[in-house]
Amino acid sequence: MPQRPLVFTATSDPREAKAWFTPLIEREPLALSVIASVSDSLVADPGRFADPRWWAGREGGAPGADGAVVAAFMHTPPNALHVGWATPEQARQLAGQLAQETYEAGGVGGDKHTAAAFAQEWVATRGGQAVTRMELGVFDLPAAAEIRFEVPGHARPAQAGDLDLVDGWMRSFRDEVEPDGAGPTTRRGPSLAPAVDDGRVLLWQTNGCAVSMAYASPPNGGVVRIQGVWTPLEHRRHGYASAVVASLSQSQAAAGHRCLLYTDLANPTSNAIYQAIGYRRIGDHVTIDFT
Repeated sequence: MPQRPLVFTATSDPREAKAWFTPLIEREPLALSVIASVSDSLVADPGRFADPRWWAGREGGAPGADGAVVAAFMHTPPNALHVGWATPEQARQLAGQLAQETYEAGGVGGDKHTAAAFAQEWVATRGGQAVTRMELGVFDLPAAAEIRFEVPGHARPAQAGDLDLVDGWMRSFRDEVEPDGAGPTTRRGPSLAPAVDDGRVLLWQTNGCAVSMAYASPPNGGVVRIQGVWTPLEHRRHGYASAVVASLSQSQAAAGHRCLLYTDLANPTSNAIYQAIGYRRIGDHVTIDFT
């Protein structure tokens, strides 16, 4: 049976978007982790992205419809439009609407099948091509994280005096993840100061020197994303990334949070690291560029 078309409402106000999506975030915290944390960050720092936008899809026109949000999308240019929660048919509907307007999505990312449906409709309506830029694995941590080998050093929370270091490492991380400037590297990179202040940035230190880092997103719906995992080239192949991710995951789990992370499926090293720690693959995401 065909789905009833949704009524989409757009906003550029992160507070309004968060209010719209909160019930859905509480119900689907894994799928909406990105929308939740990015919306929160834009409430705190409205200048982080120049023209953010969110779309809420509601069932309309049906007798007794309660107006509950059933689909969530977000766009923070120059990043690809993000599908947070939607069926492929709902994604096609919004893609068709936006493609008929003058709106420039640039690309789409999210669940593999839903993002592909959006891209297919966009190209069919607007023209051009859809080119897959990156395939991502979505992983969660069903049990305690552990390291099965000895790693020299210890974990410690980043302090205010580490901010220049961690911000510099974050820039290096973005440059490695997006070397062509097609994504986050082209925006004003936000400082990790709020995460440092909250104790969400963890460093691995050996011989008095920080050698690796990772940080956690703010919790939403009981879920945190482990991200920004970075080890400088000169410190790689010693297990430091495994150690810092395991330590951060352990501390977040101890605080009652469910840990989630995304990995580039083209990078077998990171995928092996996370699975050895105890993460399991639960889904597939994709980033598609429109040309």
